[in-house]
Amino acid sequence: MKALNPLFFWKRVRVSAAARLRHFLIGGVFLTGCVPVAGAATLWSVPGSYLGTGYFFGPGAYMTPTPLFPVMLRNMAFTTTQNFVTPFWNNGADEPNIKAEQDFPPVDGLLSDGTRINENADLGTFTLAGTRFLPAVGEGGEFAGQQMAMTAADGNVTMAMDLLLDLGIGPKGIIRIPFHGTTGTLTIPGPLTTDQGTPGAGQAGPLKMGETISGRVGDFNGDGFIDGTLVAVGVMPLSSPVYPGQPFAMSRNFETDIPIDGAIDGSPGATNKAYGLAPGEGFIMGTKQ
Repeated sequence: MKALNPLFFWKRVRVSAAARLRHFLIGGVFLTGCVPVAGAATLWSVPGSYLGTGYFFGPGAYMTPTPLFPVMLRNMAFTTTQNFVTPFWNNGADEPNIKAEQDFPPVDGLLSDGTRINENADLGTFTLAGTRFLPAVGEGGEFAGQQMAMTAADGNVTMAMDLLLDLGIGPKGIIRIPFHGTTGTLTIPGPLTTDQGTPGAGQAGPLKMGETISGRVGDFNGDGFIDGTLVAVGVMPLSSPVYPGQPFAMSRNFETDIPIDGAIDGSPGATNKAYGLAPGEGFIMGTKQ
């Protein structure tokens, strides 16, 4: 396997063109449909990993940041030297199954409305404001149940997938909140207005509408492999049985087994200092634009 070449940081940290993901090359990793790919990459975000899983902010006026559910993305395949995908894979009740299904039996690879789960995206149970959800990347959405990632011209990584939250009660308990994450910067959106004309709260928990939240990518734990933080924002759909029309934000810390090789332009410590990160923080809250 050819070593991957070197680290890229946020826009405010000086990077050369050679430091972007277009130079990431994994020999022998190709997308081959729905079958797990030998030698593919893995991304994880679990409580015991660097900085933990991250937080969900909101929805709306719910002020307490909620720890995010654990994630393990298996069999990520590079479709180009810049972009990768976690292909859709589902074999029903047979292993592997996602961990969250253990809390929402039966374990059959399906959501409660019959939607098939991408079992390459292993997600754990999510508890928000005392309510438990089965989170899953599922079929039937914009990305056909796949996780897709690409590298922008500025070096930031964007990641998208069809994320669903399932209350376990059938079609009325399914919430589709497509995930569009980035290692760059996003602005907290405003609320939607219900059919009755009631506007939602202009905030995602402690984050106010118009404020920004930023991610990062690099090797911040110093282990020689890529890690960072993806951020995402959105609004709960008006059809949601909980918090309809309310803004939310996510800050997802992650690690990978994708190695970094080559000189680092600046140190993780210097990058943290430049962005005002206190120890243990994996995200940055900005100011109103």
